[in-house]
Amino acid sequence: MARVYKNISSPTTVTLIPKGFNRLDGNIKKITIANQASATNSTVKLFLDNGTSDFTITKTVIPPQVTLVLTDNLSFDANIFDLKITTDSVADITIIIK
Repeated sequence: MARVYKNISSPTTVTLIPKGFNRLDGNIKKITIANQASATNSTVKLFLDNGTSDFTITKTVIPPQVTLVLTDNLSFDANIFDLKITTDSVADITIIIK
């Protein structure tokens, strides 16, 4: 079952897991980022933010109808960092965190 599920449909930065969020505590096994658009690429940046600096986990272009699956080295200290994502297009992006 997904612990975090978000849909994004505009260029923006979204906090997926806020600092101090007890439900996950930064213990993540899998993140999927899907571009639901039929014709629009989307550049996404998944990163940790401590309020002063950010640390990129991945920054990549996701083509239409493609899903990026991340499964390795995803855990982090949720007392120190927010997990955020930035998108640059109006493509519908779906993020699922387990």
